[in-house]
Amino acid sequence: DPRTRAAREGSWYDSFDENAMTATKELTYWDDEDEEHTEVFTFKVRFEVCDLCNGKGSHVNPSIDSGGLSQDDFDYDPDFEEEYHAGRHDVPCSQCNGKRVVPVIDDRSLTDDQKRALKIMEEYAEDERRHHAEVMAEMRMGC
Repeated sequence: DPRTRAAREGSWYDSFDENAMTATKELTYWDDEDEEHTEVFTFKVRFEVCDLCNGKGSHVNPSIDSGGLSQDDFDYDPDFEEEYHAGRHDVPCSQCNGKRVVPVIDDRSLTDDQKRALKIMEEYAEDERRHHAEVMAEMRMGC
């Protein structure tokens, strides 16, 4: 579920300065000679409407409906259906924390170092997705 995934992954940056519209990210990476490097990168950012809540600032608590709901759920408890559709089970968005917008990298003026950092960040994110998928598969198999 994208709502639980957003909560688990957190934000892509370590700090965000809304006044300067910059975000920083500390990255540790290994070069071609397997030497470890740690650098802090600063990116110019802009706001975009949160794509998880579509700018609403909230969404249904995933513990309520991430397994899916059927008409039977509503038929069994008509009050639940009314509460569900009225937003009484909503929680602040796990991606924008209720702000309705999220900072995204302004990629129109990236330096070569920033482009390299983005590539590293994308590789790390993909590694994390693969690892999580493996863990979930192992859990389903009862390992």
